[in-house]
Amino acid sequence: MSRFFRITLQLVPLALLVLFSLQLCAQDTGGQVNVTGCLKQGGEKGGYYVMSQDGKMYELMGKTGELAKHVNHTVSVTGQQVKLSQAQEEKLEPSEKVEASGSSYVDVRVGDVKMVSANCSQ
Repeated sequence: MSRFFRITLQLVPLALLVLFSLQLCAQDTGGQVNVTGCLKQGGEKGGYYVMSQDGKMYELMGKTGELAKHVNHTVSVTGQQVKLSQAQEEKLEPSEKVEASGSSYVDVRVGDVKMVSANCSQ
């Protein structure tokens, strides 16, 4: 067996693994989300959400340490919409429905948070 052929055989599984991982990540996230609204503490431990001025709720994930100091502030959040698995969605759905008060809601993985105002004007 030639040396080139052996190296190729070793690299093909690695390349397939990388491509498969990228495909899974692409399925887990949606589009870019930019929202400004009132940051509230969620019903579940470490849960936070933003109620936008149009009444839509954005359930926030990740970077929760940064969020705690901005509860009841108007914030601007940038992140990626996340499509949760059926099991994850069923687990979070009861608290999301209560927090959303009948409005639609979106799950967002937080990328950046900026305080706009030290209070909520809603």
